[in-house]
Amino acid sequence: MLKGVLWIGIPLLLLGALYVLAQARPVPVDVGVVGRGPIRSFVEEEGRTRVLERYVVSAPLGGRLLRVDLEEGDAVEKGQLLAQVDPLPLKSAVAEVEAEIRAMRQRIAGVGTKVPKPEEIERAKVLEETAAESLEVALRELDRAKVSWERHEKDLQRAKQLAEERLIPDAELDAAVAAEQTAHEQVRAQEVRIKIARLAIAATHLNRTTLEARLTDFEWEEKAYEQQIQALNASLEKLRDDLQRTEIVAPTSGVVLRLVQESETVVVPGTPLLEIGDLSRLEVEVDYLSEDAAHMRKGMQAEIYGRALGARVLQGRIDRIHPSAFEKISSLGVEQQRVYVIITFDPGDTGLGDRFRVEARVILEERGDALLVPEGALFRDGDAWHVFVVEGETAHLRKVETGLRNGRVREVLDGLEPGARVVLHPGDALEDGTQIKVLEEVGG
Repeated sequence: MLKGVLWIGIPLLLLGALYVLAQARPVPVDVGVVGRGPIRSFVEEEGRTRVLERYVVSAPLGGRLLRVDLEEGDAVEKGQLLAQVDPLPLKSAVAEVEAEIRAMRQRIAGVGTKVPKPEEIERAKVLEETAAESLEVALRELDRAKVSWERHEKDLQRAKQLAEERLIPDAELDAAVAAEQTAHEQVRAQEVRIKIARLAIAATHLNRTTLEARLTDFEWEEKAYEQQIQALNASLEKLRDDLQRTEIVAPTSGVVLRLVQESETVVVPGTPLLEIGDLSRLEVEVDYLSEDAAHMRKGMQAEIYGRALGARVLQGRIDRIHPSAFEKISSLGVEQQRVYVIITFDPGDTGLGDRFRVEARVILEERGDALLVPEGALFRDGDAWHVFVVEGETAHLRKVETGLRNGRVREVLDGLEPGARVVLHPGDALEDGTQIKVLEEVGG
């Protein structure tokens, strides 16, 4: 009987001893040291550079565009010739009007020397009727141009709204802007055509009435010719203005950012030809989470860095924060509310250009001297942050109150003292009062 009890009791005693030894074995841990130092809270995101002022150079009038002798990246000066619309048709029109004016002056000199023939009066009537028909055609064309302009204006408004929501690329918005400008120029061109047609009606009417009046009143005819010359001079002024505008010059100094039209082609008024910008004046557009942007203010310090800059970090400031957020799906498929923030900086000689990828870090708050604990020592227990403080060879649970954080360390407002040793990345095996063995101590 006693022998059987011994056979059962001895194994139980051994198991109990092994359990006690296992419970008493120290838990290996890494330890960090609480110390003082500077800290700053920031948020960082990827952004894109862009020129502060982008100039889209468009064709001021329709015609045959000659080949553009520029390449993207070329430097241009304000007033430099960029492109040219073939001036030959306008030169011919100017010469024709000038010849007609000279002919009118000769007629004035010859007033009273002869009585107009009936066929001259009949031809003048036909010209007047033809001018009236041209006006009717121009008025119909104006109505159609206005309808087209209104439609493109609506399309542009929709494109701007979609672009603000990042639902369409910038190229599609540029196309909508160009289409609206082209439609607007067509309206203006038709209005000019109507003015010229009305002037032609006035001129032909004066010509007919002059011929009829010359039969009895040569003095009135001379005045009528003067009025025709005035009408022709108005047309001549418009033609000369258009002729001058065939030379398209740079509105500002800068660099050719994009060449839209390079080869010789036929263009309409408002056709985009190229884009110019000053690469010495750049800004960064970044979209931050709305909860981060809510803590930002104009003038806050920012840092620009990234692979495009190597080891260099450029200083900048928040210039403006967009008042409206937009939805964006993250790479993990999460729907986010984001806000565009514009940061200004001096690119210097960094080689940054338009639409370069950079990283932008906005400094939300900073302390010059704060009590800091390694971020890896903190963990949530309930609604509060805690750490395990090392005292001798024992870990003790301690509640702490924290402040600023930067992902590496966190500010301690209450619960720890300088020099305190805390367990890094505590596991589930640790409890208040657990025996520990320090493997490595970081900091000090």
